[in-house]
Amino acid sequence: MDEFAKRVRDRRIQEGLSQQELADQIGISRNYLSQIERGQATNLSWQVRERLSAVLGLKAEPAPSSALETVDLPPSLVEFAQNANLPPDDVLMLSRLKYRGQQPTSPEKWELLYNVIKMTVGK
Repeated sequence: MDEFAKRVRDRRIQEGLSQQELADQIGISRNYLSQIERGQATNLSWQVRERLSAVLGLKAEPAPSSALETVDLPPSLVEFAQNANLPPDDVLMLSRLKYRGQQPTSPEKWELLYNVIKMTVGK
């Protein structure tokens, strides 16, 4: 079980919430929450992670640097990510995006792309 999964489960139990009650508050299925708590949901969206952290009062986790260290990040993405204090999962997601084989070439363009994605999929 990964550290975030353990923190979610432990905190939910401390708060006296059932999986269904917490899942309803977050806006996900009980089954998905169960997968998260067991560490089986490995690619959580930043929205779900943020909602879980907010509802349960969890402090932000330190960045899992090992995942980022294995990816060759464009310098402009690194600059944007540091300035915007992006979560590591979001940086990894952005690093995988290409349009016609191209990626943004400046921190400003990365920011624009990131904001469009947030507006499109965010709540």
